[in-house]
Amino acid sequence: MKTLRKLMMRYGSALAALAFTVGVTTSTKACLCWYNQPSEPEEIRKYCQTK
Repeated sequence: MKTLRKLMMRYGSALAALAFTVGVTTSTKACLCWYNQPSEPEEIRKYCQTK
């Protein structure tokens, strides 16, 4: 547990930034095949660059 905590403290902010970037870039993509695209949160919608 100590090693996991140490890794999260060291790389947690980079992981959060990566997750945010992936969330914003994929929010404008359309779903293919049978997958369901749920509605996106308002927090991510304001960062999208759609017109």
